[in-house]
Amino acid sequence: MIASAGSAQAGEASPERTFEAIAVVDARRLYSLALSILRDEGEAEDAVQETLLKAWRSWGSVAGMERPAAWLTRVCVNHCISRRRMLRSRGWPQLAVIDNTTPAHGDPASDLIDMDRAYRRLSLRQRAAITLNYRHGYSVAECAVFMGCRPGTVRAHLARGLATLRKELGSG
Repeated sequence: MIASAGSAQAGEASPERTFEAIAVVDARRLYSLALSILRDEGEAEDAVQETLLKAWRSWGSVAGMERPAAWLTRVCVNHCISRRRMLRSRGWPQLAVIDNTTPAHGDPASDLIDMDRAYRRLSLRQRAAITLNYRHGYSVAECAVFMGCRPGTVRAHLARGLATLRKELGSG
C-alpha cells in the first residue's frame, strides 16, 4: 500500500492503517462467506480480493461508516451472487461430474457430500440467506441489508431453502 507520510495528523491513524485494521482483518470471514456461496476456493479468494479492492477505492466514505464490516459483507455477497450467475451461464461448475461421485454408505464423507450436493441445489439467494443467517448468525434484517432486499424476501429464501435441504436430505 502507498505510504502517506505527513498526511495523518498527530494521533490519527493513516488511511492505510485504518484499512488494514478494519478491512484486511475481516478477510477471513469474507472468504468463508464467499466460499459458502461460490463453492470454489479460487473464486472465493478472487471475491475477497475484489471486495477489498472496492473497499480501498471507496475507503474515504467506507471508513466513516458506522459499520464498515456490514458494507464489506454486502459488497462480497453481491459480488459472489453476480459471479456465480455469470459462471453458471458459462456452464460452470460441471455438476454432473460432481453428482456422479457417490461415496459408499457408512463412509464418513457420505453425509458431508450429501449435504454439499443438497446445498448446491439451492438458488443463489437461498444459499446466501442460509449462509448469512445460520452460519454467520446475522439477523433476517441484517441479511436483507446485505442482500439488497426486504426482510420478508429473506424469510422466504430461508424457508424455501430449508425445505429444499430437507427434501434433498430426506429428513422431512
